[in-house]
Amino acid sequence: MATSGQNPSDHEIEQGEFNSLLSCLPKEKWWDSPYIYKYKDFWFVSSQLQGVLACEQNSFEAQETDVLLVTVPKSGTIWLKALLFALTNRTHFPVTSLDHPLLLKNPHDLVPFLELIVGSHSSSPRPLPRLCSTHLPAPFLQKSALDSGSKTKIIYLCRNPKDTLVSYWHFVNKLMGSSSVSIDDLFEKFCQGVSLYGPYWDHVLGYWKESVENPDKVLFLSYEKMKENPELSLKHVAEFLNCPFSKEEEECGIVDQIIDLCSFKKMSKMEVNKSGEEKLKIGRIIFLLRWPIGLIILPKTSSTTMGSTMEISQSSSIPKYLQEEDNNLSQECKQILSSLPKEKGWAEPNLYKYQGFWYPSWQFQGVVESQKHFQAQDSDVFLVSSPKCGTTWLKALAFTIINRSSFPINTSHPLMTENPHQIVPCLELDFSSKNDQFYTSFPFSSSPRLISTHLPYVSLPNCVQNSLCKVVYISRNPKDVFISLWHFMNNLRESHLSSNSKEEVFDMFCKGVSLFGPFWDHVLEYWKESLKRPKKVLFLRYEDMKEEARIYVKKLGEFLDCSFSFEEEKEGLIDEIINLCSFENMRNLEVNKSGKLPSGVEHKAFFRQGKVGNWKNELTHQMIHKLNCLSQDKFHGSGLQI
Repeated sequence: MATSGQNPSDHEIEQGEFNSLLSCLPKEKWWDSPYIYKYKDFWFVSSQLQGVLACEQNSFEAQETDVLLVTVPKSGTIWLKALLFALTNRTHFPVTSLDHPLLLKNPHDLVPFLELIVGSHSSSPRPLPRLCSTHLPAPFLQKSALDSGSKTKIIYLCRNPKDTLVSYWHFVNKLMGSSSVSIDDLFEKFCQGVSLYGPYWDHVLGYWKESVENPDKVLFLSYEKMKENPELSLKHVAEFLNCPFSKEEEECGIVDQIIDLCSFKKMSKMEVNKSGEEKLKIGRIIFLLRWPIGLIILPKTSSTTMGSTMEISQSSSIPKYLQEEDNNLSQECKQILSSLPKEKGWAEPNLYKYQGFWYPSWQFQGVVESQKHFQAQDSDVFLVSSPKCGTTWLKALAFTIINRSSFPINTSHPLMTENPHQIVPCLELDFSSKNDQFYTSFPFSSSPRLISTHLPYVSLPNCVQNSLCKVVYISRNPKDVFISLWHFMNNLRESHLSSNSKEEVFDMFCKGVSLFGPFWDHVLEYWKESLKRPKKVLFLRYEDMKEEARIYVKKLGEFLDCSFSFEEEKEGLIDEIINLCSFENMRNLEVNKSGKLPSGVEHKAFFRQGKVGNWKNELTHQMIHKLNCLSQDKFHGSGLQI
């Protein structure tokens, strides 16, 4: 139990008063120190607190050229230090040099902790820009680095809390030279917020808010996304620090050289990181390289201590969408699939007919689980389409419209560094009742939640159909849909399988056998719902939006209850949104030229042409006639023309 007490005042605390200060702070028992103390809503061990107090009392005088690297412990601190040191000092220390400081010194020596420098009153000169790191929560830097008058740059790196917890558990046991710390005990403390510099969530949220309010001062990074696309992340950091890579540097491979120098594989083999015990003065923290991402260590039994047996999760080199069977499918889903009609897929091995529509096995789990377990909110906004009808464009537009007050259109806008499919999660791809990440995967908006789906209306969860949430549906000419889908699927197959012929998949498309098809039934369901419930379902046509973008951006704003003001229109905000989300701009962004989604689909696969009427160059007269006849027959009497 924590002992009760009051926070001390903000006056400067001399060394002789330190013990009396500790005596009036709430405390909990800890592992690598006798106690951990709660000071101003965050937890510190006594050996850290002196530096914390010194930083808070403005003993640290931030300079305009300072760069501060901030993390929660075990969130990639060492990697970030190495990358930033190599990046900012690349002119002084050529990356390929055999005497590069990172080959001779530990990253913690090169980029010291702020708490250590201030707490020890160190005044040793450092090169400009001064690189320092800290684990301090945001409130403790308000009088220095985060002060509105300071020009100090702050880079914050966060990490999935599950990995953070497991990494810290290994770290503490290594520190103590045993496995005496129970994962269960540490888990309980962590969830209660009792952890070094915790609560974890308050720490992360503090810097996230700062990055939203001051995007030119605070850059918020995700460890997982940096590992997924280190080249793009490093370039983004370089631009933020006003030291972008020149064209010549990129051509010479400097970016890749820095990434290689600072890689886990390279750093773990360096003699300086293998020998000795580099003890830091902040507590009794020993330098340890963290687990590489993707290495999942699980206990073999339910024992409170973890044994030596480990299961290592490795992803297959074959993309998920090409695998014969998804290993993550539940037994229930496997049984359902075994009883369903199936046909050969366009890229995936098979498509299965469920509730009148066709699905691949690797998305089926999400379909079934979302129908059973997803919990809709009245404020939710669902962006719906049949595949290749403008989904990516609609995600970008809707996100920018809804969040325009939080994210002004500038170089720090999320769409400049994130693919639209990363910003707006997909219900059937990302939702799982066994994983709570879906409800926390809205990093840029909490309400309204933007969610996309390709599900036909009949297969939407009942809670979506019966709630007050809004649905925006985008349709497209089936001739362009077919051509776009054919190219897209062949692009997915090209590295592993031969391409499908246009004639073969054309017959399948006309029979309704396509992803989330039949196409005509999919469109018709949402069209009818938009007529019945126009305040719930907005039906859009891709071609109309391309022709009259300003009209439909305004219409989207009105439907989503965030209409544009007269001032916004006068200042040209609508045109700015259209330009930011345009096909040309999005395709040319670095983030959309490289990187992949978790499914294995490359970002660039979503940006082929985006044109209206390209079918005229690719379909035969017979194909055009057949699709026209099918559309007339399917939509007859509905009032719908696309």
